[in-house]
Amino acid sequence: MIKLFSVKQKQKEDNAKGRPVKKQSAGELRVQKDISELNLAKTTTISFPDGQDNLLSLEITIRPDEGHYQGGIFTFSFQISQVYPHEAPKVKCKTKVYHPNIDMEGNVCLNILREDWKPVLSINSIIYGLQYLFLDPNPDDPLNHEAAEVLRDNPRQFEQYVRRSMAGGYVGGHHFPRCIG
Repeated sequence: MIKLFSVKQKQKEDNAKGRPVKKQSAGELRVQKDISELNLAKTTTISFPDGQDNLLSLEITIRPDEGHYQGGIFTFSFQISQVYPHEAPKVKCKTKVYHPNIDMEGNVCLNILREDWKPVLSINSIIYGLQYLFLDPNPDDPLNHEAAEVLRDNPRQFEQYVRRSMAGGYVGGHHFPRCIG
């Protein structure tokens, strides 16, 4: 269980000891609220690579239990600005994956991370969107055009390429590290 109020408690303790207290930005406060309200599926976990004192940098790991990507382990980094929620988090896939909506550099094509972002959306909304990309890849809005074309034209071949890439093989001249759990 994530102890979200540990940041506030630490600030109170530092203040009592005469140490200067770092004021939390509106973005940090909103992220703290979003994280406290997370409703993660059993296939999804959250971690804080820079420690729980830095809530603006987090990682989400998704382990799809159905669809083309079943059995895979995919990690996404979230870099959240101080002006969040007025600016969408920067989300990258750290796991190289053969997917129409994720390119070889880890950029993610998800409408709510771009033109459809609104401050009422949350970290939870993004996680749901990422989970949905693994359940139903969208060949009509691709970053990886080759994968989108194969998915549209030959879904059976697409399934084989996904399995090969997740097993640590080559697809389209690209090597994919094994990501099956």
